[in-house]
Amino acid sequence: MSDSGVEWEVVDKIPETPSSNTFVFSPCEKAEFSVGQFVTVGTTITRPSQDGGTEEDWAERAYSIASSPARDLVEICIKTEKPYGYVTPTLKKADGFAAYFNEQVRKGDRVKVRLEKRKDHFLYKVASGLEKDIAYWSGANGVESARGLIQWMEDRPDLGIRLLLFYSNPHLYLSETDRRINVIYYDWLIEKAKSIPNLKVVLTFTRDSQIPVSDHPHVIYRRGRFFTAEDGTPEKTLTKYRGTADGVFNPICGSSGFVTGVVAGPDGGLVRRKGMIQNLAEIEGVGTEKMDREQFYLDHAHG
Repeated sequence: MSDSGVEWEVVDKIPETPSSNTFVFSPCEKAEFSVGQFVTVGTTITRPSQDGGTEEDWAERAYSIASSPARDLVEICIKTEKPYGYVTPTLKKADGFAAYFNEQVRKGDRVKVRLEKRKDHFLYKVASGLEKDIAYWSGANGVESARGLIQWMEDRPDLGIRLLLFYSNPHLYLSETDRRINVIYYDWLIEKAKSIPNLKVVLTFTRDSQIPVSDHPHVIYRRGRFFTAEDGTPEKTLTKYRGTADGVFNPICGSSGFVTGVVAGPDGGLVRRKGMIQNLAEIEGVGTEKMDREQFYLDHAHG
């Protein structure tokens, strides 16, 4: 067991989607962090071994904090990326963290946590009050910090933060036959958008042909990718839903493909396309000083 970090106790486990859970922690000593920071969570997990049995070892992964720094309890959403029992083809060894954490960690268990040390994380300008007019761009795996920011807006309305959340997912449901919601925080985000005056949520689904119809001006549904209109032409997505791109701060969180357009090709090499950074700069004319991105924790989270 690792001796680094402090102990947090699990006080609740809330299902979000079929592959993700929010773990609610009570830090054994007060946790000091700012909105947008992440932590490294470590625990002992049991995974399959090469000989067909099981082995117990220490493992840790980085996750964004998904709750307000003004609250006593801390939330982290853990999504399974690699399935339970996944074995790497090259090493022939069990890999993954989230599937085992989701299956094995229960209320009352304690884990070790190390807080991110960087002070210039991707929301530090928001946390420090330098930016208040925010357009947050989230891929399917990037919404956790936005949840923490929304909770912080609830706790600190005096800060005057205005948030437009752009949230991209492939599908709303798990499949055409399985109609369980497969979008993290979906119902919660709609509820908050309807109740918080300074919050608007734009949900886009890149692979769905049928999408819901909104009954509220602060909840917007659309199909396809941001910055591309339905007819395939370039679209000023930020300007369309905010009215202007001027003065708006744009934090971006998601996969490498979502943020920078860099994805793995079929031959194992890198394919370079356009991500949110390039589109904001080229289509909206947003300068680098009005953008920031979070990819560090994703580079260290291989759940």
